[in-house]
Amino acid sequence: MATRSVRARYRNGVLEPLEAVDLSEDQEVLLTLDDEQQAPSDQDSLSKSAGVWADMFEDPEQFIKDVYQARIDGTRPPRHL
Repeated sequence: MATRSVRARYRNGVLEPLEAVDLSEDQEVLLTLDDEQQAPSDQDSLSKSAGVWADMFEDPEQFIKDVYQARIDGTRPPRHL
């Protein structure tokens, strides 16, 4: 028994496949629904988080400089080979 995914559209009480399916007339299948509209888009997630960090730093420019400096300095001890 092969498993495959087929995109379909629900219209007038009927699921209509959006691609060809090779099924016999009256053949029964197991249908699992994955409603893609339920998942928030990346844009929605980004919009909801906008402004969250607004008041976390007195000087955002200094924070950015500190982050870049930390990347240069590193946090790992030197390796002795």
